Amino acid sequence: MTFINFLKSLFSRGSSYSLISSGRTDTGRRRSHNEDSFALNQNLQFFLVADGMGGHLGGEVASTMAIEVASEHLLPNELKNARNSPEECRHLLTQAFREANHAVVTYGETHPEVAGLGCTLICCLVAEEYAHFCHVGDVRGYLLRRNKLSQITTDHSLAASIGSDAEKIPKNIITRCIGVTMTDDPEYHAVSLEKGDLILLCSDGLWNMVTNENIQKTIQNTDDLDQSCEILVQMANNAGGRDNITVVLIKVEN
Repeated sequence: MTFINFLKSLFSRGSSYSLISSGRTDTGRRRSHNEDSFALNQNLQFFLVADGMGGHLGGEVASTMAIEVASEHLLPNELKNARNSPEECRHLLTQAFREANHAVVTYGETHPEVAGLGCTLICCLVAEEYAHFCHVGDVRGYLLRRNKLSQITTDHSLAASIGSDAEKIPKNIITRCIGVTMTDDPEYHAVSLEKGDLILLCSDGLWNMVTNENIQKTIQNTDDLDQSCEILVQMANNAGGRDNITVVLIKVEN
C-alpha cells in the first residue's frame, strides 16, 4: 500500500454511510383509526416505528408520545459522542426507551380515560458502520443483504415464546411494551453494514399479512423506496388489512 492510499484508508475509517429513507403508514381495511406512528430523522440517522395499544385514544397517544420522547432524547451532541462506541449507542437508545416508557406510564396514571395505553416500539440508529436496533414488542427490524432478508429482532409475544404450539395462541398478546414498568432493558442488536444494504422496520400489520418471501421480492425488485413502501402497504391491504400497517425502509448508499 502506498503512503497516499494508507492516508486515504486511515481517514476513511469510521466515516458514516449516506442513507436514503422512506416511510408509509396506513389504517388498513378493518380498523377505523390508525394507532401506528413512525419517524424518519435523516439528518441524525435514526428511524422509529411504534404500534399503539389501548384503544382509539390510548393507542394513538402512546405511539405518538413514545416516538416524540425517544426522539427528543437522541440529541445531536449525545449521538456525536456515542457514534464510535456500540456500548454508548446501546446506552443512549436504552435511556431513550426508558424516557419514553416513563412518559407513557405517567400519562396513563394521570389520564384515567386512557388507562392501559401502551405501544410496541423499535428504533434503528445508524452510527458509523453499524446499524443499532433497539425494540420492545413485535414491531420488527429486518436486513436485506445480497438478496437475502434476515429478521434481526425477536418478537416479544406469547406466541413467539411458546414456539411450536404458537398456532394455538393469539399473535397479539405482547410480553414486553412501552407503557408498563420496565424491569428489563429493551432488546438490542448491532449489525455491521455494507453498501447496498436495506433495512426494513415495520409493524405487525405488515408481517402478519405478507410473507417474508414476498416482502423480500418486493424490496429487492423495486429501486424506489417510496414505491416499495406503497407496494408493501397495498399487499398487506390486499391480503385483508386486518391491522394498521407501517413500513419504513432505509438504504445504505455509500
